Amino acid sequence: MTDFKIKNKTLPCKTLECKLCNKIYKRPSGLKKHKKIIKDLNTIKPSIYILPEKAIEETRQMLVYHIKEKLKQNSRHVGNVSVTIGGTESQFFGVFKGYIHNYFPKSGTYKCIFKGADAYSTLAHILKDENWGVKYFLQHQKTFVLLNSNNQDSLQESYLNKENQEPDPLQELDPLQELDPFQEPDQLNIQKSRNSLKKKIYRPKPVQIIIGWKKKIKSDVYNITSSAGFIFINFIVSRTKVYNSVYVDIE
Repeated sequence: MTDFKIKNKTLPCKTLECKLCNKIYKRPSGLKKHKKIIKDLNTIKPSIYILPEKAIEETRQMLVYHIKEKLKQNSRHVGNVSVTIGGTESQFFGVFKGYIHNYFPKSGTYKCIFKGADAYSTLAHILKDENWGVKYFLQHQKTFVLLNSNNQDSLQESYLNKENQEPDPLQELDPLQELDPFQEPDQLNIQKSRNSLKKKIYRPKPVQIIIGWKKKIKSDVYNITSSAGFIFINFIVSRTKVYNSVYVDIE
């Protein structure tokens, strides 16, 4: 009888979860309030201008351009990537209205979360571009935005291969070598050499893409301020080989 009560108490909590931000609520009212907040976030405020469709389309093209600029052929460029682009709050709302998930009043930051099986197709619909997150190269190579957790194992192997490379002995400091008293030590190189000897631990981030907007304000000694808005995009880059529509992971 006790087990039955415990199950009845724990099972509803698993269902009261926001699938995007993974917040868990004890009561249905908590999840309902969370959804209402999200709905309110996607409502156009008086301070936001409704842009013409042509201006929104140009913003989409700009975002796709900067994302694809991070999709490079070399394996050194796989992993976590960040993009920051100048853009207004109205531009951000024009493209991502209906998909905004978080707002942080203190910093004035909006955030959208895209993950799961439908994440790529959802962004393809938003950006009006089926190839927004992929770039093809010679020798059947393809670099893409990782949104499928099935490819994360190959990405982890790529990280480990890069981090387990033997350090260059010519670049290491000789502990028996005397320092020149008239020459200042290069603290940066010393620190880099020490860091290279430390074992790095791979900690994978969630397979998702975060797109948001934030406002930065700066002032000088006379308290004269200037401000600008920025659209930021955080995602994971991976690579693969394509042979007659058959994909073979290489990174």
